[in-house]
Amino acid sequence: MKTLLIFALGASALAQTPPAPPPTFEVASVRPSKPGAQQHSNVPLDAGNIYAPVTSDDARTAAGGYLIATHQPVWRYITFAYKLSGTQELALRFSMFPGLPKSGAPTWVTGTFDAAGDFFDINARASGNPSLDQMRLMMQTLLADRFHLVFHHSTHEAPVFALVLAHPGVTGPNLQPHPASDDCSAPASVEPHPAPLAAAPSAVGDLPPICGIVSHVPSAANPREHYGGRAIPLSLLATSLPTMTGLAALPRPVVDQTGLTGPYDFTLHWTHDSTPNEGAVSDNMANFRESLKSQLGLELKSTRAPIDILVIDHIEHPTEN
Repeated sequence: MKTLLIFALGASALAQTPPAPPPTFEVASVRPSKPGAQQHSNVPLDAGNIYAPVTSDDARTAAGGYLIATHQPVWRYITFAYKLSGTQELALRFSMFPGLPKSGAPTWVTGTFDAAGDFFDINARASGNPSLDQMRLMMQTLLADRFHLVFHHSTHEAPVFALVLAHPGVTGPNLQPHPASDDCSAPASVEPHPAPLAAAPSAVGDLPPICGIVSHVPSAANPREHYGGRAIPLSLLATSLPTMTGLAALPRPVVDQTGLTGPYDFTLHWTHDSTPNEGAVSDNMANFRESLKSQLGLELKSTRAPIDILVIDHIEHPTEN
């Protein structure tokens, strides 16, 4: 009887232990940006889908707990805080995927296709030396405290493109398992260069100098539509495709159904006609699909799948510092 009583008292004490407070920045300043200010962040405000060239000295860390971000839209801070995939980011910004609800984000948060939203500078300092994911949690707290952000996740079955192998068990020449000999501990660029620099050529061609991202890779042959990824999951490639190609060419979410696991290296390039007409969109789609198949051994199949998105219930302009 005494043992049972002690156990009951212990369980009661555990049940009454208050939850740990959410992680916060020690100091944080939020201000509207000055018109025409240059966009910059010392911490990567993305989930690995960059789409722009990167250099070997680009930071992919929490910068010792210091966040200095200037002239950034609020949707980018939300993307960083909640590590939104490319699909979730596009759903938040444009609410245009068929079968999915509107994101509820006001235009001052997201902007539109024709106009930018509001921009804000955030300077913040955290104690210790937090990881990038710990800093994401601090940004969640900041968005709730200063922007009064309230949201919920919503999952709906929607029309999608499934990324699949064109031939079972076979990948294309530009899609290969990431070699175990490359532990990603150092950039793979060969020598200093003033321009954005690709990594040393691999079995699939020139790669970004940093692992874990999809980015534009400079190419003299095709400087505009040439992308690569070093040590990435195929899910990151899939969710990045609509933005890489333009929403007009891929107007649905893309989900990974290749069955391939583990990190992969890839390079992909295709011809892109920027002429704003229906024929150009059709040609771009055909060019991209052919390149995807011949270079990566992948293709897109129309299907339906559950898609999780972030829906904003409430958000306000930030409170004064």
